[in-house]
Amino acid sequence: MKKQLSSLMILSLCGILTACPGPKGFRVQGSPYSLLNGREAKKTYETITTVGIADLNYLKTSAAQNAQHFANFIDGLLTHNDFGTLELNLAESARANSSYTEFTFKVRSDENLYWSTFEGQPYKFNGEIQYVKASDFVAGSKIVNSFSTQSDTGYLQRDFIKGAVEYYHYTEIQYKAANGVDKYVKIAAKPAKIVEYLNETIQENYPHVWEAQYDEATGGSPITVDDIPNIANGSRLGVVANDATNEVTYKLLQSARYFPTLLTYSAYLPVNQHFYDEKKASFGKASCDAILYCGPYILSTLDDHNIIYSRNEAYMNRADVKANSYKAARIETVHYKIETQEIDSSYVRNAFERGEIDGFSLSQNDSEGWTKYVVGEDGSGTLQEPVSGLVNSRWLDTIGECYGTNIVMNRSSESSSLKTYCEGSTTASVKNTEKALMLEEVRKMILEAIDYRTYYSRYSGGIEDDIFAVQKLVSTYVPLNFVYDDNGNEYTQEYYAQALADLKGISKAEAQALIAVGQYETRQLDMDDTKDGTSERAKIAELVDNAVEAINKFNANSTLTTKYGGPITFPVNLEYYSAWNTDQETKAYDTAFINVMNERFNYDVEENQTKHFVVIPTDGVTTANRETVSGSTNGAYAAYDFAVVQWGWGADYGDPLTYMNTYTIGGDWSSVFGFVGQENVDTIKFNGNTPVTSNLLEEYTEIVNEGKKQNDNLTSRFGYFAQAEVKLIEELQIYKPQVNYGQGWSLSISNSAGYEMPTANYGLSNDRMTGMWVLKQPLTREERKQIREEQEAAKKAWCDSHDSYNIYG
Repeated sequence: MKKQLSSLMILSLCGILTACPGPKGFRVQGSPYSLLNGREAKKTYETITTVGIADLNYLKTSAAQNAQHFANFIDGLLTHNDFGTLELNLAESARANSSYTEFTFKVRSDENLYWSTFEGQPYKFNGEIQYVKASDFVAGSKIVNSFSTQSDTGYLQRDFIKGAVEYYHYTEIQYKAANGVDKYVKIAAKPAKIVEYLNETIQENYPHVWEAQYDEATGGSPITVDDIPNIANGSRLGVVANDATNEVTYKLLQSARYFPTLLTYSAYLPVNQHFYDEKKASFGKASCDAILYCGPYILSTLDDHNIIYSRNEAYMNRADVKANSYKAARIETVHYKIETQEIDSSYVRNAFERGEIDGFSLSQNDSEGWTKYVVGEDGSGTLQEPVSGLVNSRWLDTIGECYGTNIVMNRSSESSSLKTYCEGSTTASVKNTEKALMLEEVRKMILEAIDYRTYYSRYSGGIEDDIFAVQKLVSTYVPLNFVYDDNGNEYTQEYYAQALADLKGISKAEAQALIAVGQYETRQLDMDDTKDGTSERAKIAELVDNAVEAINKFNANSTLTTKYGGPITFPVNLEYYSAWNTDQETKAYDTAFINVMNERFNYDVEENQTKHFVVIPTDGVTTANRETVSGSTNGAYAAYDFAVVQWGWGADYGDPLTYMNTYTIGGDWSSVFGFVGQENVDTIKFNGNTPVTSNLLEEYTEIVNEGKKQNDNLTSRFGYFAQAEVKLIEELQIYKPQVNYGQGWSLSISNSAGYEMPTANYGLSNDRMTGMWVLKQPLTREERKQIREEQEAAKKAWCDSHDSYNIYG
């Protein structure tokens, strides 16, 4: 699940758990937490966001700005409860075969489980109410796997479901032929040509799929002409419905015990085929009537200034919801006010103090609020004990989105990313930089010479600065405590640490120390300081010297300059993504960061000499084009050379593959970083004066694909993924993890009490607003501590008696 982070998004995140008084209140009852029962609560929840809904096609988009909303509109077969345990939702029962290659779910039979319109009325087709049924999940799978949909989340089916890849590429042939693409017109005209194309494409681009389903050497059968009719009608797709029993079965390519964890994400949501056919191209557009609803809320209003949910009373009347109060939508109306104006960090606090909203997240950039609520006029407050007793201060160690530094390569392959949004850059300079970024030494210089101390100063709050500034810093892509093997070994501490130790020739304990969270001393290089008697300035100089030397070697090699269109010229522009013209705070922090990076990259350049590298901001970014520049608009790839915490990834399901698959050839990041989707991107490293050219992602992709095959042995599976992760972070020099937004100090004042809301490490469950109370008066810090103690005790008791997959009982 992709998220974009800039100063605008930070403001949006700050306002995400805020609320406003409603016209009518009630007394809390039925909560398992004693301090909540009897308190006055509200039925209306109002919040502020700077980001509207761009797309409601939940079978296509994975953008967080959309998913956080439709997670409340459409229910899936499974979800998570308030203790993080996977449980039944639209399914009333679940079973798997002994090899975990087939999973069958019986959809609930409930008179209230019908598709609702945005007006809250049952949707009818030919006069008949349309209930959610098993075949709706088949319909959703066909749409997700249709080439014309171009689903961001289609990989979540094609990597797992039998027949999904062949269906996708068959529909590709039909789609492109219908649009007059000559090659595909010729293929579509002859069944034998279709078969040839499908077999060759699957074997070449999906080797793990080929081996699992089609390779005769492993008991499979290649596609034949006789298979074409059943591919076309979708009957070979491994999602099968029996509406008579209301059961849907998923047939997998390989054994995958963790498959149920995928079902909490949007690729596996249902759709009513009649409504989809009726809407056609307008299905899922940003409009209330563009989808149907079967979840806890209905989108009743959507315009340039407002996003309003109304409670879905059909959902509230479901038998399973009535039986489990934590599933209930306790808030009747949800109102997001979209702020399109530029707002600073004090805006939400001021709205709270005016009584317009029920809560806000404290920001150290709001000096007045920080002094008033956290440190106090005399500076006596601390993070742990702010001066205001209403401040909910706690250390979070949850699984959040992991953001990092990304280098963008091969920009000239796509016209959208070739365009420059930096003053002083041209098409020619972009192509010049592209050549430089092929050199591993140049990419390594960028990633390892980053001044974290300067960059993270934007997160220091004048209080225990070092702790606050680096609290979210991480050194791994897969978060700590994300998954465990069958023996209870945690993936990062056991498998990643061992793979890192093997690469560096150190002990596993030493590797574990290197990847400890919340520190940067093992990665920060300073221009003046020394550590352990070693000059860090010398290390920076070595990185720069190696990069410059690699460019000079490239220029001296006629074979390289001929192949790649000439020598690399100095200075090399490094376009740095910044919301320069949309947020003044970001501009101020990025100015300091850019200045120090230019100092580092040109440490030995005298005044009036040509610089080696020049970091320049995307000062052409505006609120109108920022999504195009960042690559979050369909069809546009990232149009800059590198960025820090611009893009992040949140887990889709409970396996390291959800992270490792992002950088494979054709992987999940290919919609943003064009080079990820290509097989012909070169990387060059010099061995002496001899250039060694290789495919950038080929070996990494092969390692991940080997891991995909290891479904019966988690030790082997996790071992491959750890090897791939270490290669990604330590060797490929295209990405370095930076921060996990699920960890660190959280300081807020809020009337919301979300202790009974769903919680999960992956999927959409965390975005659901069920189980939340909004009180008329905020809880104190001490009251919240008491509730959390009760919550932890209840969670322990629950987990001691329930499996993580609580769906087969």
